[in-house]
Amino acid sequence: MPVDAPSVSGDAARPFAVALDGVADFFATRETLHGVVARRLLGRPSPQDRDLADHLIRERRRRTRLDGSIGGALVPTAQALWELLELGADREHAAVVRLAGFLTMQQDRPGRWSDDGAAGDGFFSPGPLTAPIAPLALPSGTVFTRDDDARFVASCLALRAVLRAGHEDRRPVAAHLESLLRLRVLEPHLGFVVLAALGMAPPKYWVRIDALVAEAARHQRADGSWPDVTVFHAVDLLLTVPTRAARVLVAKAAPCIAAQQLPTGAFDPRENEANTLTALRALLTAQTTH
Repeated sequence: MPVDAPSVSGDAARPFAVALDGVADFFATRETLHGVVARRLLGRPSPQDRDLADHLIRERRRRTRLDGSIGGALVPTAQALWELLELGADREHAAVVRLAGFLTMQQDRPGRWSDDGAAGDGFFSPGPLTAPIAPLALPSGTVFTRDDDARFVASCLALRAVLRAGHEDRRPVAAHLESLLRLRVLEPHLGFVVLAALGMAPPKYWVRIDALVAEAARHQRADGSWPDVTVFHAVDLLLTVPTRAARVLVAKAAPCIAAQQLPTGAFDPRENEANTLTALRALLTAQTTH
């Protein structure tokens, strides 16, 4: 979620202004979720964006099965729920309620990460262990090739989505939050996923997230990147953390991101819209925090 980060002024602001103009041109006519959200953030909505958002919401609702899932799968269902909320659907929207309902029914079921319960309760199951879900790719392009890692990530993505949908008071959801806070995650690509899930937690948890953000800060390089993960993976997930410390890390990464922009306005040859939207949020964060 785009929010405050250290402001950039004078000569330092100019590259961000140029980069933002490039992003605006890139998204100007794209009839996609990312296009709608980007134009909203830039304050340059298209006259058709309201109807387009409604269409995209209906499209996702039509894909929902009777059980509330997308294809009976945990991660696509969590992604669809997140996208509905990005598009502006409220928590009482029928599709939001159905998708969240399916997700919450998958907690503590066989096939979850740490299936023996040793790591705590509340984890979401993406299905039986006999049906691997790896490789699991995130919109940023990061791929988790080990099934154990993929199941952990899937659970965090589902937790993040149901928290945004307003289910923080459910006992299994709170148990999942507590389980994550007790874990010691050493792999940086997994650590950012944990931060993204915890970032959607209620304010009473924010102080307890500070140590995890500080760990990410210790590993951030002088150029704003991190070892062993892409800057887009790290920043995309940090953007959900509603603390100033997290916004500082995003702002520090903004020059590194801006330097990767191509003449198309995108940030990679494949023109990944998700990464371009992440870049937009990072640049806005860098310009707006005081």
